[in-house]
Order: sequence, then C-alpha cells, then structure tokens
Amino acid sequence: MGEAALQLDRLTFEEAARIDPDEMPGEIDAGRWVPMPRSTWRHGRILINVGIALGLYARQNPGWSVAGGDPGTKLRRDPDTLRGPDVAIVRAERVPEGYGADGWLEGAPDVAVEIVGDRQKIFELMTKALEYLAAGGKMVWILEPETARVVVFTPPDRVRILPADGVLDGGDALPGFSCPVAQLFE
Repeated sequence: MGEAALQLDRLTFEEAARIDPDEMPGEIDAGRWVPMPRSTWRHGRILINVGIALGLYARQNPGWSVAGGDPGTKLRRDPDTLRGPDVAIVRAERVPEGYGADGWLEGAPDVAVEIVGDRQKIFELMTKALEYLAAGGKMVWILEPETARVVVFTPPDRVRILPADGVLDGGDALPGFSCPVAQLFE
C-alpha cells in the first residue's frame, strides 16, 4: 500500500500491517509512521552475533524464543506504538501466531536489543529502551559499535554501561546468561 493511501500521522497496528516493509520500512511512534533506514553490514554482523548468543541460551534453556531483524512489538495502543527491536527474546508461550498485526508480539520482549546504527542517535534508542521497560520488558541492551560498549537498562530506572572488556549477564531476566561484551562486536 502506498504512502499516499495512508494517513501516516494517526496509524493503527492494522493499517501498518498493510504497509510493504520492503517499500516503507518503519515503526509507529504514538500513531505516527517513522521511516527506518536500511542497516549496514556492521549492524547486521552485530545483530547476528547477539542472535547467536541468545539462540544458544534459548537452546540450553528450553522455553525461550529468539527473533531478529525488527520483529514487531506492540508496546502501546491508542495511539499505537509499534517497535521493532534488532533482536528480542521472549518466553515461548508469548510467541505470537499469525500474519501482519496478529504476528506481532503483544507488549515488550523480555529482553530487547537495539544496535546504534549510522543514522540513529543513542538518545533515540534510550527513549525506546524506556518504552520497552514501561511496556513490561525486563531488560534492554543498547549496543554501541563505535565504542564497543553495551548500555543495559533494567526496571525501574537502573542503567549500567559495560566496556568492551566487560561481561554481559542476563540478570533476573535471563538467569545464567553470560557473554563477553567484545564477542558481540567481533
């Protein structure tokens, strides 16, 4: 569906589901369509590294499901807010079924991961991190490729910055998860 056929300042989940993500990739921010640019190779490489680390955790700890590449998460209704974390992990019983809006997660993932892209500002991702937590998320990781650091958010308002030589753990959100920060940026 073309941009002209939609009112992009008061969009619902159902209307957004009719948009071709290849033609108009984006998210809904309080009802307003926000275009999202294509990722770089570096961004994609880091996304895969995070996906592998979380995928191994899910295999070793049954009952978890991992998705990457901007899986839709419905964080708020009226006005609707749809986000697409770079990588997310949720309890398997929360995995949505279906297509379009029915295939998007209700609420925040247990852990949402955002990677700072070429055209993104870390402040924008910090705002998203707070949205994930407000919608029930247990932890958010923001990976900053330039410094190889990870900013970790946990409710209600705790923020930690892990250096490249640090170790990222899953805390109460992912018991037993541990990964060297540097490994995520390889």
